Amino acid sequence: MNILITGATGFIGRHLTGALFKTQSIRCLARKKSDISVLKDFNVEITYGDLLVKESLRHALDGIDLVYHLAGEVYSKKKNDYYRGNVLATNNLLEACKTKGIKRLVYMSSVGVYKPAEGKKLLTESSDCEPITFYGKTKLHAEELVKKSNIPSIIIRAPVVYGPTQPSVLNKFFTDALNKKKAYIIGDGNNLRSLCFVDNLVEGLKLLGNKPYLDGNTYLLSDNSPYTFNEIIATTSKVIESEIKIVHLPTLLGNISWGIYNLMGNLFDLCFVELYAMRTMQLNLGCDITKAMKEIGYNPKITLEAGIKHTIEWIKTIYASA
Repeated sequence: MNILITGATGFIGRHLTGALFKTQSIRCLARKKSDISVLKDFNVEITYGDLLVKESLRHALDGIDLVYHLAGEVYSKKKNDYYRGNVLATNNLLEACKTKGIKRLVYMSSVGVYKPAEGKKLLTESSDCEPITFYGKTKLHAEELVKKSNIPSIIIRAPVVYGPTQPSVLNKFFTDALNKKKAYIIGDGNNLRSLCFVDNLVEGLKLLGNKPYLDGNTYLLSDNSPYTFNEIIATTSKVIESEIKIVHLPTLLGNISWGIYNLMGNLFDLCFVELYAMRTMQLNLGCDITKAMKEIGYNPKITLEAGIKHTIEWIKTIYASA
């Protein structure tokens, strides 16, 4: 099978590429300014193109059977970047796929498309989609484009994905745990949160490659069960073999940060992920992966403890080489 991966030089993309290249023919779409050195250990074809330049995608899709569309905007401070990176880019790719008769597309979406769950109710594929962030709105818009395209496709929604080579914005929790032995939580820390260790996600993505009867479906992929913030911190303490002091901040701080987030977005078209992250500590964002387990055989084997251990070991290597 000939596979094209967009976002191959990104966090999830490089892990998926590394998992597939030994058994599949892989082509990676990269912009000329991308750091392709992260793919140097993989026997893959690099094709240069830009999802925002439709004409540059034609040759990238020549002979391709399956597209994993992982590229997207996640951490920009500019609202327009989310529209360009998630909506316009996806629309361009879909139009190019139509002209080439692509057999299947797997689109990487997010739990950001959901309305936050009430109480401890878990999110499912059929939960209400009412995104509260511009990021979530653009991911939902892109999902709708995928569904309307009539290209055989599967949509994946994932929570926060973590692990070795994760974006630096995700490192702060672990570095604070290692260096300061502290963790800051807004509220009591009992809100449910699903995470997904990157290897678990990759295994789920691999399962979708050769199952045509799944086309048209949406699946949640996360770790085996949701955790509370307190459980995440307790597990991290166990891994580093040192007690982490939890600093509980007032819920009012989360409300204020959310007010500032919306104000900056409405007045200046700016998005500050840090402010949204403070807000999510007050929300329940646990996922129910029953559908994926039953229908595609998804079985996330990496536990929270093992995932945190792998991540911290990687972070330690960064400091050792700095």
